[in-house]
Amino acid sequence: MERDRDTLGMEEIDILAIGLLLTAPMMSDYEMRCILGKLKKIAKKKKVASYKSINEILDEWANKAYHLTMKY
Repeated sequence: MERDRDTLGMEEIDILAIGLLLTAPMMSDYEMRCILGKLKKIAKKKKVASYKSINEILDEWANKAYHLTMKY
């Protein structure tokens, strides 16, 4: 049961990060730098649970956001 809560939390983190990336085209340069800082902090939390590097996590989120924009 404890593992299920951790997995659910990571899925929520992924959804939050991808949602932030989906709004990126409408952001100014300053806003984008702020969001990137937030995404790096979120990726650090996910890194603890997944053993991936922060850049791999950011790339994964960017890839998912890209595929979602191409889908709709």
